[in-house]
Amino acid sequence: MGDEPNIGRAPVQRPPRGQARVGKAVGKARTPENAPTHYIPIGSQEPPPVFVDPTGGRRRWIRRTAYGIGLLLVLALIVVWLSQLGGSAPPPGRTPGPSSAAAAR
Repeated sequence: MGDEPNIGRAPVQRPPRGQARVGKAVGKARTPENAPTHYIPIGSQEPPPVFVDPTGGRRRWIRRTAYGIGLLLVLALIVVWLSQLGGSAPPPGRTPGPSSAAAAR
């Protein structure tokens, strides 16, 4: 480690307890794009994609299907909203008010 260039912060003396001292920046760190790695080879060729649709037909079909489902959901929401605005109506043949037996007395 002694032969490597000093990258990062310059070494500083141990600060008193409760205080941090930071040295001036020294050197330049390597960027991750250029750093050597043992796990992923840099510049390796990826295999070609398995499915390619250059015409865009699949994308158009999926987009139209999504728009159709969205339109159905919006229509269902409008129906529910209108049913809430309408309120409830009495059953046919009955009118609100006193019953017919009480009116006959």
